[in-house]
Amino acid sequence: MRPPSRSGRALRGIHRLSPRRAVLRLPPGKLRIHPRLLRDQYLWYTALLAPIALVTALADGQLDDVTVVLALSPVFIGVQALLGRVPSARRPLTDLGWSFLRLLVAFSYVVALVALVGGASRPLAALYLPVVVAAAAVGLPQGIVLGVLGTAIYLAPILGGDPRAGAIAARAVALAGVGILLAAATRRLIRQLEGAAGTLRAAIVAERRRSRQIAGMEAVSRALVVGGDTDEILRRALAVLSERFGYRFGSIYLWDGGQLLLGAQQNYTSAPLSIQPGVGIVGRVARSHELAFVADVGDDADYVAVHDEVVSEICAPLLIDGAFLGALNVESTAPLDRTDRDLVATLADRVATVVALGRDRQALSERAGLFRNLHEFSGAISLQQQPDDLAATLVQWTDRVVSADLVVVTTLDRDSGSYLVRAGKGIESNTVGAQIRPGEGVAGRAIRDRVTVVDEHFGPQSYPPSVRGQAIVSVTIAAGVPLVRDSVVVGAITVGRVDASARFRPIELEALELLAGHASLALANAFLHADVAALALRDPLTGLYNRRYFDETLERILAEHRRARLGDPKPLAAVMFDLDLFGQFNKQHGHQIGDAVLRSFAEIMRRRFRGSDLVARFGGEEFIAILDGATRDDGMRIAEDVRERVAKLEILDEAGNPLHVTVSAGCAALDDAEPSREALLRTADVALFMAKRAGRDRVVAA
Repeated sequence: MRPPSRSGRALRGIHRLSPRRAVLRLPPGKLRIHPRLLRDQYLWYTALLAPIALVTALADGQLDDVTVVLALSPVFIGVQALLGRVPSARRPLTDLGWSFLRLLVAFSYVVALVALVGGASRPLAALYLPVVVAAAAVGLPQGIVLGVLGTAIYLAPILGGDPRAGAIAARAVALAGVGILLAAATRRLIRQLEGAAGTLRAAIVAERRRSRQIAGMEAVSRALVVGGDTDEILRRALAVLSERFGYRFGSIYLWDGGQLLLGAQQNYTSAPLSIQPGVGIVGRVARSHELAFVADVGDDADYVAVHDEVVSEICAPLLIDGAFLGALNVESTAPLDRTDRDLVATLADRVATVVALGRDRQALSERAGLFRNLHEFSGAISLQQQPDDLAATLVQWTDRVVSADLVVVTTLDRDSGSYLVRAGKGIESNTVGAQIRPGEGVAGRAIRDRVTVVDEHFGPQSYPPSVRGQAIVSVTIAAGVPLVRDSVVVGAITVGRVDASARFRPIELEALELLAGHASLALANAFLHADVAALALRDPLTGLYNRRYFDETLERILAEHRRARLGDPKPLAAVMFDLDLFGQFNKQHGHQIGDAVLRSFAEIMRRRFRGSDLVARFGGEEFIAILDGATRDDGMRIAEDVRERVAKLEILDEAGNPLHVTVSAGCAALDDAEPSREALLRTADVALFMAKRAGRDRVVAA
């Protein structure tokens, strides 16, 4: 199928661009003409021929011709109207064939008028001219074909005979009518061109505005990606909005989890520093997370006036993956439209990206600082080997990593199995040593549950009973973190803040847990170091001091006595014990029973002697005690008490039968004439030998 000519496409394009495509609006109750008929050029050219033919017939003075015109015109005009209503999809011809059919209807109308009106002079032959013009407007082939036919028929009367004066007048009227028709058609075409030009101008204006908006968006994008502090970036973006788009007032509010806080503003003198959800248009966006476009702020009940000249407002939420980060608010002293709404929505997406990146950078910076502090903390506590020293260091570093008004470190006392306060910030000195039972306070709950405990409604009534009433800073929010190592809770860290709004952020809780992990390891290492040190000083079976520690300590004690000889020296006594016939007992009952006897005897020694006395396993089944500040008689009395307790001691064998052992003891006092280790031990050993020779199970002094 041959495509429409360029002139036809241009004409149809003009019709498409015409702003008069809508249905003709008539007063209510009047006839409404179908819009397709208003746009049908074939119908209009055919219909406009009828008035010219009628005027020509009246000018010629032939009433029969008038009747012919009135009879033929409705027929041909009606045929054109019917053809114009046929949809394109249901036409039996191609577009070119259909245009020829429509033009031939108009041409046939002219043929009939020329043949039946005016007689031999054929005054209506000039009507071929508008038909030819219409054909040329539709397409070049149509114009050529109908032009040739029309020219031939128009010239036939002139070439066939002498025209009369009446014929000439009739032809003049026809030509005048044709001129008027062509002028009207030309004017219609000009109006269409003017309408198309107006539409084109509006499109150009809109395109220029869009171009300026795109340029402005690029400027905002450059301001957003320049880098630097997030607040400064947001201020630059608002400045560009004011300069490029004329948005007089702009502000960006950031969500902190409970309210909107002012992040940046432009041209405000008293912008609210915070906005609660649901308050004002910005608060409404914070609650709904949907863009608010208020063309006239006077019509919005939620509007809160900050500047009297504002007439329109647009507030767009800052969203990233559905998460609400804040709001971009624009107020203008000139009316804003939907184009501004779409622009602000697009800019809000870009601002949301910058806010998210800024928060990510801040989180990375905080995390980097956290790991830097943890690294330094690890180095600091690695130098601490005593649990008490480690607790004081842990308090300092906890306050450095997570700022708090109250920091308390509680650790396990392995001898008693209790958890005791070792060090703290915000507590008085007599609080150190207080017992924290599992389940009491946040520290006790963390110890009991082995998880981090956060209490945002903390107060003095929540303190452990052992520390209530003491001078401790009153905090309103607290957290307890357990110190766990190898499935054993070795302590807890308590941190608290006075300000209830200063909640612990997730990164701070994570920092506390990482700190607790390092502290748990350090505390376990301190315990291990203490165990290793104890193994070097104590006998592994009985737990008493070993021979090496005994010798070194006795030398220091004797050195102090020798320095005090010129004054009023204190007495010093030694008691040496030996389990009677213990070698035979071991052979008879086995070493396991023998070890049980040694441990039981060591327990009797620990309970009977003072903490200031030096008690040690001297070797094998021999034990010795140095009683500083005691006489030989004191030593004999204590030794006799130990002997009696051992005599009452029952050790069960594997069959459950009770076994008994006895012990002999030799007592000696330090000789001021020879205050040496060798002399003291030699005298005690002689006394022990005498007890053995005297029948065992007795105490002898020498």
